[in-house]
Amino acid sequence: MILQFVRRFDGRLMWLTLLQLLCVAFLPFPTAVLGEHVSDRVAQEFYFGSLTIAALTLAFLWWYASAGRRLVDPDIDDAIVRRVHVISWTVPAILAAMMVLVALGIDRLVNPLVLAYAFVAAGTVLGVLEGRLFPAEDTS
Repeated sequence: MILQFVRRFDGRLMWLTLLQLLCVAFLPFPTAVLGEHVSDRVAQEFYFGSLTIAALTLAFLWWYASAGRRLVDPDIDDAIVRRVHVISWTVPAILAAMMVLVALGIDRLVNPLVLAYAFVAAGTVLGVLEGRLFPAEDTS
């Protein structure tokens, strides 16, 4: 979603994009570790930590591209820039909160993966509702 707004590319954005892709390519490993040790807190921390780092790289990528409209379309709506900022920083914050909850022993109350799925479902529902309540303007 983020790169659809980018109109120009430079060396730093290329390296940030490659770092983001490296993080995404790494994700099957912590996923496999968690799959083998679902109830192990260390495996859960490793999984959520890896997701947090991947989400942070995406947030920094958007921050770099959109700061001062450096690499995005100068006519892009401010609301879009803010919305993507909010989303791109909220995801790593939620994942970091999940890491804290795992460290505090949330698994005694609920499986952390179920809680993470609940956050994803809630975010999806909110995104759909936002699209219905505030439809995008037709620019054609």
